[in-house]
Amino acid sequence: MAVVSQNKVENVRYIFGSPSTVKSRYNQIKRTFPEGKEYLIFADPVFVEDTNSIIWSTEHKGSVVNFSKLSPTDQAIAKKLLTKSIQTILSAAKQFETTELTEFIFNCIEIPSMNNVFFVRGDGEDKVVLTEWGFVSDIPGSELGLLAKIINVKRVDMLFLVEYDDKVPAPNEKFFFEFEGQTQTHISDADAKIRLEEVKVDDDVKAYQKDGEEIINPQSFSCYENGRYTLTAVRKVNMPFIVLNQHNNPVPNQTFIFEYEEQTTTLTSDANGEFILNSVKEGEEVVAYQTVEENRVFEHRFISEHKKEYVLKIEIPEEEVVEEPIPPTYNMRFKVIDNKGEVVPNAKVKIKYNNKTVEKITDEEGYTILEEVDPDTKVQVVAIGKIKKK
Repeated sequence: MAVVSQNKVENVRYIFGSPSTVKSRYNQIKRTFPEGKEYLIFADPVFVEDTNSIIWSTEHKGSVVNFSKLSPTDQAIAKKLLTKSIQTILSAAKQFETTELTEFIFNCIEIPSMNNVFFVRGDGEDKVVLTEWGFVSDIPGSELGLLAKIINVKRVDMLFLVEYDDKVPAPNEKFFFEFEGQTQTHISDADAKIRLEEVKVDDDVKAYQKDGEEIINPQSFSCYENGRYTLTAVRKVNMPFIVLNQHNNPVPNQTFIFEYEEQTTTLTSDANGEFILNSVKEGEEVVAYQTVEENRVFEHRFISEHKKEYVLKIEIPEEEVVEEPIPPTYNMRFKVIDNKGEVVPNAKVKIKYNNKTVEKITDEEGYTILEEVDPDTKVQVVAIGKIKKK
């Protein structure tokens, strides 16, 4: 047993008899709820008559801290645990179908103040216990109020549907929630839903996402019974790019610099002239450009969109093709005459040049022509003789 506190019995009175009978009342509660151990919400009292004080202890193991000394975050946790524990023991009492036990539990819980709430933090679950239960203050105007503060505060689960701006469900989106002095982190499930458990009705809940350490996409909600809530997530898109030249042909090995969301990324096109800029916030402006001697060239501006392809147009300098001049050719005209100086028509002429042989026949005037001969070509010509006509 761990000692929770020790209090003198002064300025209070025990409503179930006398301080000396508080232990028997505790044993009655313990016997009433033996299985679920709902009784552990109440500290175990031992009255010390010599000092007119009660030593309060608990079966819970761990460090014990008074509510007033807790951090705001732990106070919120303690209130949540206290509400749950009180509702559990009241539900157990109602199962006996008698109002007497329920009224008895109510009276036990009407302790003077939150100073009688203690937080037990151990290796397992956190717990809370109440001391001075069953005592009421004899000081006029003193607050009883634990039930007024705690049990009348209704808590419900908040179910969020997470979707993008276009109403498409958004699974696997991470959100942060702030309420009752605490921050919780949740990721939307396969059905694009997030459940926030046991939130105080009418409490304000803030939700947001993060880009690195920066808070983005803040949203606010008020918790109410049977509520359904929609969280709008910032969609991250992958932007596929292709680099095309002035002839609309893909260009590989082209490096572009991208500026977006206050960051800079460099990508180089693959063998197909393509690359992908990953995880860009939808609706974000993206600037793409190349650099030549520290100057920007081929600058493009885009707005990131879901399922869209992007083109980066560039101009590639083309090599100038210099056509070499075709050297002129000549036609060579040959005239065949006999030993008397008479022209020889229908004479067979054999011409050799450039490792080939061509045979020609002279016309009626004794001429034949060899066409398109390159300058400085050596030509051998032999007149074989007149060909007899059949």
